[in-house]
Amino acid sequence: MFGKKLSPKLLLFLPIATYLVSYIYLAFYHHKFWLWNVVVHEGGEYTLLQTTLYASHFLGHIPVHTLLAFLLLGLYLILTKPKTISSNHISSFILIVLLLAFLATSVLISNNLFGWHDTWLYIAQGKQSLATYGEGGSWNLHIPSTMLLFFLLPMYVLLIKYLFSRKIEFSKQGLSLIAIAFGLFVAMTLLVNTNPISAIISIWQTPRYLAHSIRELATFPLTYFPIPLYFYIRNEAKAKNQVKLNKVTLIIILLFFIGFLGILYQAVISLHSDVGSIAQKPDFAKNGELSIIYLLASHYFEHFLDTIYFTLLSLLLYIQAIKLFHYEK
Repeated sequence: MFGKKLSPKLLLFLPIATYLVSYIYLAFYHHKFWLWNVVVHEGGEYTLLQTTLYASHFLGHIPVHTLLAFLLLGLYLILTKPKTISSNHISSFILIVLLLAFLATSVLISNNLFGWHDTWLYIAQGKQSLATYGEGGSWNLHIPSTMLLFFLLPMYVLLIKYLFSRKIEFSKQGLSLIAIAFGLFVAMTLLVNTNPISAIISIWQTPRYLAHSIRELATFPLTYFPIPLYFYIRNEAKAKNQVKLNKVTLIIILLFFIGFLGILYQAVISLHSDVGSIAQKPDFAKNGELSIIYLLASHYFEHFLDTIYFTLLSLLLYIQAIKLFHYEK
């Protein structure tokens, strides 16, 4: 199997490569090597440095990323037997200190760069982007991608374990974490919407939300998930592995198929509705519009702080789960 030749460290390389390629693309687009003082954000106001340190934007995403951290870990544990994980991991105390320090620093950065009003609007889920306000804020903006990740992420985790030759065995331990993730989805949707069902139906019919979802789904696998999964699987013993068509893998395949249909639906609605006509058009955009590649490249930097939070929280949850579910050798 080719998985024997792959090192888990490749998972760390994936986000680095994504940011490097994105930077190179943006540099060619703007004809400048040094981009940190160049306006690159699709809204036409923020430089690359401001986009990378878009702390108010990140703070509004905390509920979404918290849910996804529980979901990712739950799916990993479902496919991992306790006996295969070692106890070589980072201190919980250190991670808690780092996480709290990071959140405090993000609040300070947000207040200094973007102002307290902008910061609060994002946190209170009243703002979605630079110039877009609305009920449900960032949470509603991420509803389509969050829903689809419940279907798509199981296959992602399965493939990672397969590619890096980690034994795939079903365990019920992760079900409680997936239940928490689902509970967070329901609770937040109820909290930020006066009519949650109508809001979800409307969101799934609105091209702007669906197009944004596709961009999110092209971001998570490259910058969010790889780093936590590296730390997860590096503590596993390498084993000869073959994915068998049992009930669990069949369910994962079925879920992926449903998720794939969801992506197709989003793509068809977005393209049919000419999303380009409603997308932001900054002054620097060539021919008046930004390409999909540009929107993706700048988007990765917009979520840099999000990735740090997601990684720290994912590792903290992982360590606590190892102790709680007695995964220690």
